[in-house]
Amino acid sequence: MQATTVSERPDRLAAGWLALIPGLITLVVTLYRIGVPSFTRDEGATLLAVHRSFPQLIRMLGNVDVVHTEYYALIWVVTRLGGSGELAARAPSAVAMAVAAAGVTLLGQRLASGRAGLAAGLLVAAFPSVSYYAENAREYAIVAALATVASYLLIRALEAATPTVAGRPVAASTGPDSTKPDNTRPDNTGAADTRPASTGLGSIGAERQPAGPSPRAEGTGTQAIGGFQGGRPPGPATARTRYGWLAGYAAVLALLGLSNILSLLIIVAHAVTVGVWRRYRGGPGRPFALRWLASVAVALIVTGPVLVIASRQQHQVRWIKVPGVKSIISMVSLVGPRLVFFLVVAVVAIALATGLAGGGSRLRADWPAGLWGLAVPWLVLPPALLLGVSVIHVIHPLFSFRYVAFCIPAAALLAGTALAALARNAVGWAVAAGALVIIVVAGLPAQTHQRNPAGHGYGIRAADKAVARLARPGDALLNISYWPLSWGGGVERGLPGEYPYGLSRLHDISQALAPIPSATLGGTFASTSVERQRLATVTRLWVASWSPTPSSLPPQLGFTLTYKLHTRGVWLRLYTRPRAAATGQTTAAAARAVFTRLPRAKRAAARTAESNETGPA
Repeated sequence: MQATTVSERPDRLAAGWLALIPGLITLVVTLYRIGVPSFTRDEGATLLAVHRSFPQLIRMLGNVDVVHTEYYALIWVVTRLGGSGELAARAPSAVAMAVAAAGVTLLGQRLASGRAGLAAGLLVAAFPSVSYYAENAREYAIVAALATVASYLLIRALEAATPTVAGRPVAASTGPDSTKPDNTRPDNTGAADTRPASTGLGSIGAERQPAGPSPRAEGTGTQAIGGFQGGRPPGPATARTRYGWLAGYAAVLALLGLSNILSLLIIVAHAVTVGVWRRYRGGPGRPFALRWLASVAVALIVTGPVLVIASRQQHQVRWIKVPGVKSIISMVSLVGPRLVFFLVVAVVAIALATGLAGGGSRLRADWPAGLWGLAVPWLVLPPALLLGVSVIHVIHPLFSFRYVAFCIPAAALLAGTALAALARNAVGWAVAAGALVIIVVAGLPAQTHQRNPAGHGYGIRAADKAVARLARPGDALLNISYWPLSWGGGVERGLPGEYPYGLSRLHDISQALAPIPSATLGGTFASTSVERQRLATVTRLWVASWSPTPSSLPPQLGFTLTYKLHTRGVWLRLYTRPRAAATGQTTAAAARAVFTRLPRAKRAAARTAESNETGPA
C-alpha cells in the first residue's frame, strides 16, 4: 500500500500552466532586437506577395509560390493591421516559436516528467536556430509550431485510446496471456475498465514492468502502478475525447500541409510513434490505427489541390542541387552552431550512459518508450526521407535545411529528457543546471550575431539607405538576373521590394511588367532591345545584384564607377557618365555586351543560392 502511495505522488512540475514559462521566455528572447536584422531575399518574396490585393494574391499563387498560400494569407492580414516593417512581419514567427516551446513542455510532461518538459521548453528558448526562424518573415517557425501541436494531439489521442486499469495505462504484455482478449481495451468495449486497484493491480505491474525506483528517488520517468511512465497520467477516456483528439489532429495536420507541403513528412514519423505505442505501451490496436489513417487521409485530401498546383511550379526549386556531405553536415544547425550541437549530443550521451549503468529499469524510467517513440522518428525520419529522395532522384532534389526546421522541437525534447535524467539528486540537479547554462552560454555568440543588421545573411537595408542618401532625380536601376528565368525568375527582382525608400524609387530599366500585372513575385525582365533603348539616355545607373561577386559595365558605354557598396549578399554600384555621352546613339555592340556579359558573370552565383539561406550561421 505504501508503494502505491509513493508512486502516485503528483509531479509538481507537471502542472500544465507551467508550460507558459518556457513559452513566455521564448517569446521575450525571440522578440529581442527582432527588427534589427535586414530583410532577407526570402522575406522579400513574402513582402512582394502581400503588397497587392487579396484577389491579386490568389491570381499570383496560380503561377508561383502556391506552397506558401496559408502563410501569405496570414501575413497579408498582418501587414494590413500592423504594416510591413520587420517587427510586424516577423512577429507571427516569434509567437509561433513560443507556442512550440509551450507544446514541447507539455509533451515532456506527459511522456517523461515535469522536469523533462520544463528543461525541453527552456532549451527551445536557448537554441540559436529557434531565434533565427522566429525572427524570419517566412513560414518555418509556424510549421514547427503546428508540427508540435499535431504531435501533442496525437499523444493525447493515443492516451485516450490506450487500455487502462484504475485510470492507468496497461503496459504491453509479452507473457503467455498477451494474446487473450483484453476487456479493458477501449477499442473492444468502447469504455475503459475502472476496476479498483485492489483487483490484482499490483500483480499486473509486477508481471508487465520491472520494478523501478520511486518518483522521489528518480525525479523523472516515474514508474507508477500498471507500468505507466511519465509525469502526467492521462485523464479518463470517453468516446468524445478519443474521437475529439483525432479530429483536432486531422485539422492541424491539414494546416501543417497548407503551410509547407514537405512538412507532411511528419506523418511517417507519427506512424512509427503509433507502432511504438502499441508495442511498448500496450497502446490501441487496429481500430485506432484505422481512425488515425482516416485523419491522415482527411489532411491529405485538404492539401491535395495545393500539391497538384505545386507540381506545375517545380521550376521554382530548380536551384536546389543534389545534396552532398555539406547538406548532411548542415543538419547540426537544428540546434545552432556546431559547439551547441556537440554539447547537446554530449548531454544526451552521458544521460544514456548513466541510465545503462543503472540497469534496465532505470534506463526505461529515464527514457520512456512514449518519449523516444515520438521524438526520435520526428527528428530523424523527415530529414532522412527528404535526403534520400533528393539523392536518388526519385524527384527533383528538394532537400534544404529550412524545409526540415520543423524537427527542431524533437531535438529539444530529447535534450530536455537527458537533462532531467541527470537531475536525480542534489548533485544531479547541479550537473543538469550547469549543462543547461553551458548550452545557453555557448549559443550566445550566434544569438548576438543573428541580431546584427546583416545577421541573417543580407544587408539590403544598408543598400536602400545608401540609394536614399545618394540618389538624384532621373537615376535608373538595372537589376541583374543571376539565375535563368526558367528557375522561377522574378524573385531576384525583389531587391526594390524590401523597403519603401531607396531602390524602390528608382526607374527600373530592366523591368517589363510589374509584379501585379504579371501575376508574379517580382515582375518580368524586359527584352534586350527595350533595355538598350532605355539605357541610351541614362546618365546615372545603379546596378544591383544579390550575387556574391560584382559585375562591371563595359567601358564602351562611357560609364565610370563612382560608388560601390558590398553588404552581405548584396552588391550595389553606381555608374555615371556625362550627359553628352547619353545621346541615344549607344552602339549595338556595346549594349549587347551589357546584357550578355553580366548574366554570364552571375551564373556561378546560382550555384551558391542554396548556401545563402540554409539556416543560422
